[in-house]
Amino acid sequence: MQKIVVYLYKIVFHHNSMKFFRTIDPENPGSWIASTLASIEARYSIWLTIHDCHGLLFYRNGSPYLPDRGMHRNPFCMTGRFLENGWNRRCHEECAWNAETTAQRAMRPFLHHCWKGVTELVVPIDRNGSLLLLLYAGTFRPPDGNAPDCLTEELKAMYAALPPENEELFAELSSVLQIFGQGIRHYLDRKPNCGDIHSDRRRKICRYIEDHAHEPVRLADLARSLHLSPVHCCHQVRYHFGVSFQQLLLKERMIRACNLLETTPLPQKTIAAMVGCRNEFYFNRLFSREFGISPGEYRKQKIKERSPQNVASIPFSDSRA
Repeated sequence: MQKIVVYLYKIVFHHNSMKFFRTIDPENPGSWIASTLASIEARYSIWLTIHDCHGLLFYRNGSPYLPDRGMHRNPFCMTGRFLENGWNRRCHEECAWNAETTAQRAMRPFLHHCWKGVTELVVPIDRNGSLLLLLYAGTFRPPDGNAPDCLTEELKAMYAALPPENEELFAELSSVLQIFGQGIRHYLDRKPNCGDIHSDRRRKICRYIEDHAHEPVRLADLARSLHLSPVHCCHQVRYHFGVSFQQLLLKERMIRACNLLETTPLPQKTIAAMVGCRNEFYFNRLFSREFGISPGEYRKQKIKERSPQNVASIPFSDSRA
């Protein structure tokens, strides 16, 4: 195992010199990723899948680096998926949404047990605490070896032929895939113009917060506006801003509250409603937790810091209009 890990480390990082990243053709980085995945598959006799959680693995023209790697394409997963009623939706729920949720909580390799009764190794790759990629390796048959009753006879035969779970193999694969995933992450961090696609999404998130911070908005509302699942939307917010949706929303509301407290004589109850808080008590609690003082004390402090000329020039009448 040590030789394999060191070998991949050299492939990915080139002995700390980062020369590898300068040798990748910026117009076709997908070819290296695809060939490396194929080499790992051949070495371990497995199937690998990559879930690109942030849509980073795309060329400038919008085409994906790995057009055939985002879906589980091993024969066991594909058989009956689009023929049996509801199977495709269950695959999405289990292997995409549920696995992503688990990965976001754990942020370390884990075994995912599919509704079809098989096991996969899932290796999360994060950046700044936000889920970047999910690498799936499989599929394996659990120790009990009993195929679920919901499977067709064809799938039950395929199930019986799957390799059994192997803890030693899982440990080795975890190390190899983590190093491989970190190499992809490192390349993406240095990829020219890699933020073009995402700056637009960041802008849309900012605009949505600005437009709706005064409303009782939820993560699901933002997700709907971006045409994302709530889980994916949560990852996107944390990826772009380093905080949760609620923290981002609270920050915008508190900035507005500070501005209103400093520049208007509006009562705190009115300001609370204007920044999306359900009542004055809740607003006071949030504000005090954020700044360590109450809204009233904050207002007095800011007025005291101003010179008499500045205090006299505060446009109270314009702010109330």
